[in-house]
Order: sequence, then structure tokens, then C-alpha cells
Amino acid sequence: MVLILWLCVALWITPALVLAEPQRPTVMSTNLCADLLLLRIADPAQIRSVSRQSQDARISPVAERARAYPPNRGGVEDLLYFKPDIALVYQGWMGRRHAERLAGQGIEVIALPYTKNWADALQTARTIAARIGRAETGEALAEEFERRMQALARSGHERAPSLLYLRPSGGTAGQGTYVDDLIAQLGLRNLAAEQGVKGWGRFPLERLANTPPDVFLLGYFDQAQSPARSAYGRHPLLRSLLERTPVIELPGQAWGCGGLELLDVAEQISEQLADIERNPFRTPSP
Repeated sequence: MVLILWLCVALWITPALVLAEPQRPTVMSTNLCADLLLLRIADPAQIRSVSRQSQDARISPVAERARAYPPNRGGVEDLLYFKPDIALVYQGWMGRRHAERLAGQGIEVIALPYTKNWADALQTARTIAARIGRAETGEALAEEFERRMQALARSGHERAPSLLYLRPSGGTAGQGTYVDDLIAQLGLRNLAAEQGVKGWGRFPLERLANTPPDVFLLGYFDQAQSPARSAYGRHPLLRSLLERTPVIELPGQAWGCGGLELLDVAEQISEQLADIERNPFRTPSP
């Protein structure tokens, strides 16, 4: 009788063990770029800590969500304190020289690659999701985001306006940057790339006077800048152009790090551009 009872208990427990989800690794992120990805793909129960940057609403689009987790400064001592199974860091993280010591404590350090385009962002999401035991979630998210981005692309029959991305310092984004790729994804033209700018460069004011864009795409103009760093943005020539040229302005924290958050940026650009095209004679307000 006792044997039969034990067999019944074993048969009842075994399916539950088989159906139970595997233990997923705990994870912490040590910089804003890693935070943005982790908060999208991880199970909340996996997250040990996020960087302090992610909780600063001035630079982080996910500040409210990030405040649900303990903050860290991104140092080796933080990793040793929180003891995650996996720590997400950036490529230049100085603590990487301590990787062997951290591995001895059971902490795997994964450096996120720099993204140059939308395809990179999708692949990074898939790769990191798989590393933290969330492969299905990462794949589903990447597929959904890819579909949404493709839906935003303009028809080849429509005239593609030229956009010029500008920061208050005069900085712009030329060929080979994720901003350039995003503009192309939307079926638009990047004036900086057309004018020969490669990478993260500067758009000379004299060239701007002779070759203005159809639409300005402003970034970080909402954030306080030192006089030296904002002189370009305050120049009378630029201010005059902004008064008579359509403007798309996004908050600086919206741009993130060129990851999945670029879909949010793309949707905002598409929405504002559609509004400009519906109301072409409305006075822009930079």
C-alpha cells in the first residue's frame, strides 16, 4: 500500500517538473544602452540592477520603469555586490580587465556591440535575449519591430524629402550612422550623407546657407548646453532658416543608443512629417 502511494505521488510530481520553466540567469545592466535593451527583453524577476543613468529622466526614456530596480554606477564593485549571473556592459567598459576575477565569482560579462544600423539593433536584441534565456521573446519582439518599421517606409512613388539631423553644436549624422540608416528605412533622404558627410560629423553653416534641407530634424535642442556647445544652434543664420523651414524636433533622450528605441523615433518622425505635409504653410516652431 505504501509503495502504491509513493508511485502515485511520483506520477503527480513528475509532469510538474517537466513542465516547469528552466531557471533563467539573473542579469544587471551597467549603462543606459544596456538598460534600454534589458528592460525590453528580460523577465522583471531576472533583473538585479540597472544603471543610475536609466533612472535620470533627462537622458532616459525609461526612467519611471527603471526606478523599480536598484541602481548601480557600473563599477566592478557593483557587480560583486549584486552578483548577477550575467552583466551587460559597453565595449569600452574599463572593468573588463577584471573579467577573470568576475568569472571566478560566477559572473559572465557580455559587452554589447555598437550598432550602426537597424539590422544591428534587431540582431543584438535577438542575441542578448538568447543569452539570458529569453530567445523566444527576443525573436518575437524583433519580428514585431521589423514589421512596424517596414510599415513606416514611404512608397517609392512618393517624393522623398531631404532631412538634416542637427544638434546644437552643429553636429550631424552622415553615411554609416544609425541616424542615416533610420532615415533610409523611412524612405527619406539624408542631406548630410548626400553632401558627403561620413560618420558623425559637422554640417558647415556656409553649406547650410546654400543647401538647406526640406525638413530639419533636431536632436538635443531641448537640453541645456554650454554657450560654446550651443553657438551653432543660436547662430542667426540657422535661426532664420528654422523660422521658414519645417522642423521635426525630438527630445534628446528619445534617441537612446541606436537600439530598438529607434522604432519609437521613427514613428514620431513619420507622425510629425505627415502633419507637416498636411499643413505645409504652418509656421514651424523650433
